[in-house]
Amino acid sequence: MANLHWNTKKAPFDEAKEKIKALVIEATEGAFFIKKASNDCGATMDVYAETDDTEVSPWSTRLPQMFMGWRVIMYVCPAGYIGAFLDVKEKGDDVSNW
Repeated sequence: MANLHWNTKKAPFDEAKEKIKALVIEATEGAFFIKKASNDCGATMDVYAETDDTEVSPWSTRLPQMFMGWRVIMYVCPAGYIGAFLDVKEKGDDVSNW
């Protein structure tokens, strides 16, 4: 039934992403990354924030649970995680270079 709660009309993701950035900048001082994802409850806006100590939250305030129709999920990740796993460009098929 949770999927019914989160199933609302959503603004275009790129528009919502640009507008939530101001809130994210105020809520954390470190690097952050925003991506579109989905789970059993539907599409989500996942917001990752880096910290040197994962025992200490990088978030000074909470983001809204819903923003422009998107369910917002806040994540804490270690420093360097965003560059290594999230903000990567896909390379061509390495297998074809044999």
